[in-house]
Amino acid sequence: MKSRFITAFATVLALASAGFAQTSTAVAYTYTTLAFPGSTSSTAIAINNHNAVIGTYSLGVTGTHSFLWQSGSFITIDFPGAASTFASGINDFGDIVGTYLVGNSAHGFLRHNGAFTTIDFPGFVGASGAIGINNSGVIVGNYGNSQGYVLTNGTFKTLNAPQLNSGEAIDTELTGINNQGWITGRVFTGDDWRGFWYVNGEFDFLEPPFSLDNVVSGSNGHGDIVGCEGGATSFISFAVESNEGTESPERFPTIEVLNPPSGICPTGINYARVIVGGSYMGVPALTLNVTSPVNHGTYSNPVHVAASASGVNPISQIQVWVNSKEVYHVSGLSLTANLTLAVGNNERFVVQAIDSKGMVAKVVESITVK
Repeated sequence: MKSRFITAFATVLALASAGFAQTSTAVAYTYTTLAFPGSTSSTAIAINNHNAVIGTYSLGVTGTHSFLWQSGSFITIDFPGAASTFASGINDFGDIVGTYLVGNSAHGFLRHNGAFTTIDFPGFVGASGAIGINNSGVIVGNYGNSQGYVLTNGTFKTLNAPQLNSGEAIDTELTGINNQGWITGRVFTGDDWRGFWYVNGEFDFLEPPFSLDNVVSGSNGHGDIVGCEGGATSFISFAVESNEGTESPERFPTIEVLNPPSGICPTGINYARVIVGGSYMGVPALTLNVTSPVNHGTYSNPVHVAASASGVNPISQIQVWVNSKEVYHVSGLSLTANLTLAVGNNERFVVQAIDSKGMVAKVVESITVK
């Protein structure tokens, strides 16, 4: 059933491309509230690489306003004369894009050096809006509530994801663009929303066809994506292109789930992997990297295990678990060992780091030991 859920967040797994060292990564977050002072509701939507955040807020009266937050200070961003303003994208130069309402009309806008410009898809009479902007000044947006566009150097181009079934009406929503030109979004097809990212002229999807509703709401320069799965489950997945392998059959990214405040999924992520969504900001507090073994690998004993951790607090321990049993641990922030593991197929292999405050970051893999 078609439903327009709010995009949002999680923790993760990443693999590098074949032929190179592969790394699985997990991140644990700490959260702070990010709400416009005195507002009845406040939503952080996007973040740039300088940790400037844009979003929207309401004061409990008619109209929605937008805000810019940086270094603890808020300012209001409202399109002149608009009944409501919805900022949704910001680049590292502080350019902001979004949508404003005048009467029953919705229009996109760009705010550059404090000056506003209207952005409307040419020749289209109806609602349109701007959603994201990157450092190259490329803007993405939507028009008619069913089609996406890309605006490059003054030239508009429609961008819609493919439908699964012949004869389906086009229904694409773009959600953002990163500095590498990745475009994220979702398409309603086969009676479900399918989240996607679009890179180098190719659409890749979060889940196989006919899965639960999902959306990819943002990406960063690492190739990490964030969004919402199943309509309300937050996720993050690292380096999704490097885990992809061949296009046929398509390999879908490994994702893990976390529970950010109020359960609202993240809608933005920057290069430092700071995330925003709802009325929160999530900052990486503990990061674990496992360089050996690799997910879905096959090994003979002894199995080489290598991992390292870093965070805001001292690292107490790194542990290795196989099939729900701890087999090894070491104090400190790095682990290198050759371990004799039980022989078996598709064993659940877990490396977890624990810091001095009890925070845990966990990488889960499936390996075969012969």
